Amino acid sequence: MITLPFVFDPLQGPAVVLGMAGAVLVAAQSEGIRRIGFGCWILGNILWVITGFVHQNVYLTVMFGFYWLTAVWGWKNNRDQLPS
Repeated sequence: MITLPFVFDPLQGPAVVLGMAGAVLVAAQSEGIRRIGFGCWILGNILWVITGFVHQNVYLTVMFGFYWLTAVWGWKNNRDQLPS
């Protein structure tokens, strides 16, 4: 049997993957791919905010709540640049 050196957290695991995917995708030249990246960040940050609430960590909640707001702002700005 294989044992992991850590316990997989169903909130933090996907949040990390979405955050890393978002970081890669927003660096793309394509506006559509960047929009997907901001979407990854938005979802990942929501998971981090939920994690902060679950663990009663106000610092984590506030920080990722702020990151969520900036990701929504970036998504909106990128959306406004897409051709009609």
